[in-house]
Amino acid sequence: MASIIDSFRETFTDHLAFLKIFVFSIPVYFSYQGYLQSNGDLTKISNLLYVTLFLLFGFLIQTTNNVINERDMVLSTLNPLKVALSALKGIIAIGPCVAVSCFAANYLCSLIKVNPGFDVILDILIWFVAASVITTCFLMFTTRENILDSYNLKILFQKGGDLIVSLIVFIIQIVVINIPTTVFISYALLILFGFGNIFNVFVSLAFVFNVGVIGHYFGQLHYENISYNKLDKKE
Repeated sequence: MASIIDSFRETFTDHLAFLKIFVFSIPVYFSYQGYLQSNGDLTKISNLLYVTLFLLFGFLIQTTNNVINERDMVLSTLNPLKVALSALKGIIAIGPCVAVSCFAANYLCSLIKVNPGFDVILDILIWFVAASVITTCFLMFTTRENILDSYNLKILFQKGGDLIVSLIVFIIQIVVINIPTTVFISYALLILFGFGNIFNVFVSLAFVFNVGVIGHYFGQLHYENISYNKLDKKE
């Protein structure tokens, strides 16, 4: 079973882990600072926010790809061109699946009108199904970073529902493990130094670190849920 502890440990001990996390945390830091200075108005930092999300998406893709293919390094390369290319291909590969899944989930949720409590439960289940399909598409693409792999509808429909339980377990694990780590350290820094640059820098570093952890965990999910032997043999 995929382990968040393994993801934390291997991400933390990866070669040049701190340098990589620090570099990718720079746009996160400035986005966070811009958000604070704009009093929560995202339109004022939209361009910077898009660039940051674009780079982090490439970071996530490359990290997951490294784990799936058992490379010596876990975290993404520092080469911005490779990261940008991975992100661009990822958007092309996964974008249609995200759009269709979200539209279908939103439409189905709008049809549910039973009672408030029951409706919320069904809405959550529907969105988990959509998230499972999107994650499957993501894993199919990141196996070889081949855009066409993500359009293998046979595997998508076969494996799309298998990840629901895994995603629920993942969410629980990453929340629980962040309580004694990220939350505790953040609180300690807040007590010692208050809100300021030290706190903001740590939040940015912790955010990027968790993206790396997610990438590693998704690599584990690939082993457990995605049967891609035929594609792998073509490598």
